[in-house]
Amino acid sequence: MRIDIGNCMDTVASPGISSESLDSLAIQVSEIHMDIGPKITNNTFGYAALNPPSPEEMKQLFTISDSFFNFSNVLTIGIGGSALGSKTLSTALGISGHHVLDNVDPFANLDVLNNLDLSDTVVNVVSLSGTTIETISNFLIVRDIMEKQNIDWTSQTFVTTASKGYLSDLSDKYSLPIVPFPESIPGRFSALSTVSLAPLLILGGDVEEIIKGARSGLESLSRSLHNSPGYAYGALTTELFNLGITSNSIMPYSERLETFTEWFAQLWSESLGKDGTGQIPLRAMGATDQHSQLQLYRAGKRNLMVTFLDVIDHKTKLTIPPPDFNTFDYLSNLNMDDLLRTELKTTEASLADVGCPSVKIELTEIDSFQLGQLLHGCMASCIISAELQGINGFDQPAVEWGKTALKDILTGKSSSESSSTQNKNSHWIEK
Repeated sequence: MRIDIGNCMDTVASPGISSESLDSLAIQVSEIHMDIGPKITNNTFGYAALNPPSPEEMKQLFTISDSFFNFSNVLTIGIGGSALGSKTLSTALGISGHHVLDNVDPFANLDVLNNLDLSDTVVNVVSLSGTTIETISNFLIVRDIMEKQNIDWTSQTFVTTASKGYLSDLSDKYSLPIVPFPESIPGRFSALSTVSLAPLLILGGDVEEIIKGARSGLESLSRSLHNSPGYAYGALTTELFNLGITSNSIMPYSERLETFTEWFAQLWSESLGKDGTGQIPLRAMGATDQHSQLQLYRAGKRNLMVTFLDVIDHKTKLTIPPPDFNTFDYLSNLNMDDLLRTELKTTEASLADVGCPSVKIELTEIDSFQLGQLLHGCMASCIISAELQGINGFDQPAVEWGKTALKDILTGKSSSESSSTQNKNSHWIEK
């Protein structure tokens, strides 16, 4: 994994980062790392996310995996960080058999459940608190369906949760295997922890290579900003934000990384959206969104940057056959991978032409090692950005407000502020 920062410098972009600012950032990042390095080592809350799982945690994972080795599917039931990490990994690596319920849309959920052989499925219920309403609701539905199909759900279910809460009690009651949710790691930072790795291990994913990639990312943090892609990306996006770049479009040129953009959006939004500040992450897909969003990027208000994700070798080769008309001779026998990467290069040049800042993250291919590097680098970026801005990157008070309001409304507590204002604020316009 490496990043190209040339198109966010002031020699190209407007606004852009000066060489003097880059030198200053390098000094700041070095000083911050001296402070947070020991916090990483000591597994301090939040910073612990940058450490790979311990040998004891890996032993727990292999025990779980061994007990479910004969199943073809894993159904992860969670929401937000409890599901997006494993979903990102399995989607990017093309691991079949992983299914996710991470919303309470009945149509979408029934579509998953009606096309899934639950008798051949391991159910993993994931919630740090063990009280997440959406997760518990989906689990109760899945359990009910399994019971109606005469499936012993207790022999096919394990939970990932903290030491206390409904899921922990459920585990005790039915002797369900439990993967401890590391309480020093916020959910959105759990992509490289036991939380997200368990489903992959059951389905045969190369978890050890993912961890090696994460460890490589961790080792890079002690180097200069110029040799640490994770810290560099966090520092540069922060400086661009200070220059007025309030939106960041994440644009991979591989559909295998589409779920990655969902994961990144939560990480960036929930960690950095504090105290009236926060760079807004936007989700895009190359080359599709060249036709739907590039107009705005190139000609709209200059408050946006683009983060490209380039994959040098997609491995899958698809050649365009000779066309019927001479007009398209230039496409004859062109590899579609080459076409896709050329699309990226022209979009990158198009933005540079008008001074729109961009950064390019490059992977040689999408494999377990580089995916581990990528996710680790993004988490390190987020942490260094929060440190540079002087905000707590690990809490989410606005999200907690919404959780409390939802529970108050469902339980009929009229004292909830959201419940009491819900109808007052309505102003319908109807035909």
